[in-house]
Amino acid sequence: MGAALGALLAASLAALGLPAGALAHGGGGPVAVGERLELDPASRELDGVRVRVYDSDRAVEVRVAAGTVLLVRGRDGEPMLRVDDEGAWVNAASPTAQADRLVPRGSSGWVLVERGSAFAWHDGRVTQPADSGPAASTRFELPVEVDGRSATIAGSVVGVPRPALWPWLAGAAGLVVALAALARLWRRGLPLLTVVLGTVAGAAALVAIAGFAAGADRAGDVPWFQVSASLVLVLALVGVLVVLRGRSQVVAAGVVGAVTAAVGLSALPVFWNGVVISALPADAARLACAFALVGGAAAAVLSFLPDFDEETRRPRP
Repeated sequence: MGAALGALLAASLAALGLPAGALAHGGGGPVAVGERLELDPASRELDGVRVRVYDSDRAVEVRVAAGTVLLVRGRDGEPMLRVDDEGAWVNAASPTAQADRLVPRGSSGWVLVERGSAFAWHDGRVTQPADSGPAASTRFELPVEVDGRSATIAGSVVGVPRPALWPWLAGAAGLVVALAALARLWRRGLPLLTVVLGTVAGAAALVAIAGFAAGADRAGDVPWFQVSASLVLVLALVGVLVVLRGRSQVVAAGVVGAVTAAVGLSALPVFWNGVVISALPADAARLACAFALVGGAAAAVLSFLPDFDEETRRPRP
């Protein structure tokens, strides 16, 4: 199969291990969710405290200015969280802090959980709408004090309607039928068709992953390993397709197709959630994932056709 193809296989298999877990749920955040967080305009800036909320995991982040002290109260009005210049401190005696698992069990007093003037946490009061309707929403209010002055971090968790699934299913079915007909009618062009499908599907997967990385609303959610691995994979693909010929080139395209199909599978939540966590428009991200899945799977299947083996065994004139 050759050293070049072996290198591609190694890179592809390494990348294959990351999309299914890391892309959707692992090192990065989810690629799509069903609710959007909307922070009230008056809550975005509270006298030296900047507040953000994140769609990906419904986290609340506060960032305090120099010399400012923020106190967040719990469900029962008890002091729960304090953020100042030195860091974020959690009251281990707060029932809310215990319920939200902000401090390790067995802790006592005020516990320093993170240094720095910014802190993000998951608050159980920021919850999904109880009604499953497309326009359902739930208000949340977190009572706080800024340098001793009472204020409120308030907003809504709003349900976003699911996208229609049937156009994507119809488009995928149409593409499969068209590719099957083309493969049947253009037998001599099967190698070229396989290589083109693998290449385009690889590019679509790279675009999708780059969009998810650039659109990650929390810095910790950016899947840099995925982006780096994908870049390595595409560069390996280009090199292999230039160097290899014949059956080895087709197998390389099939391997890349299998990897990109795995990327598409890991991103399936974009098709049944209304909020896509991507820098691309939602439908553009869905289109990239759809072609990575269908085009990549088609390249993988075509690479196993016996026609290529027959071409290889055919004696040269």
